[in-house]
Amino acid sequence: MVAVVTGGAKGIGRKIVEKLVEDGYKVAFCYNTSEEQAMELCSNLNSNSSLNCIGIKCDVRDSENVKNFIEEVIKVFGQIDIVVNNAGIANYNLLMDMQVKEWKNVMSTNLDSVFYTCKYCLPYMLNKGGSIINISSVWGVYGASMEVAYSASKAGIIGLTKALSQEVGSANIRVNCIACGVINTDMNKVHSQTTIDELIDKTPLGRIGKTDEVADMVVYLASEKSKFITGQVIEISGGFR
Repeated sequence: MVAVVTGGAKGIGRKIVEKLVEDGYKVAFCYNTSEEQAMELCSNLNSNSSLNCIGIKCDVRDSENVKNFIEEVIKVFGQIDIVVNNAGIANYNLLMDMQVKEWKNVMSTNLDSVFYTCKYCLPYMLNKGGSIINISSVWGVYGASMEVAYSASKAGIIGLTKALSQEVGSANIRVNCIACGVINTDMNKVHSQTTIDELIDKTPLGRIGKTDEVADMVVYLASEKSKFITGQVIEISGGFR
């Protein structure tokens, strides 16, 4: 079984790659600027006798880059069974102060990339089924002040997930979405401790999440254990509201 993961060099994506390899998948992940982390991850997961993962440079904002990435996956592994759309960036700004180029960068990285990846992976999945797992956010469900672009992009992922699940269900392809709460990643390190404490106060379980808790759900949604689940938005958020 072969899994494709976008944004797999750091944070949640890195843990997803590790967990999928641990569960027996061959994994192809892409990265854009984090080459050192990507090569380190491959070195950690591969051995002289077994190619378990490959990291390929790809700007997910560009459709041709994504197409080439998927074609390279097929050359190396010959098939695609699982797709995890994880690549994403944040933007913290008032809407009226946001530059148009900032808006477009967030939308192209977070949402357009999901379209591109699904578009180019689906032809290799239609005859045998599979699972697509899109990483969204509770901000896409509830919204967040000063995160309009991020919230809109993540809400778009939720809509794409629900619609695509209906398109490809007859091909036995499941499409689900994970809405992450506050997870301990570099993306959230821009927040002050005061802000983190406020977010924890809004989380009934009283802490921020761990990357492996998101990755465990990805592994579940990739597996046959979830074979009757599609079109769902599953929150990994500690009950955040």
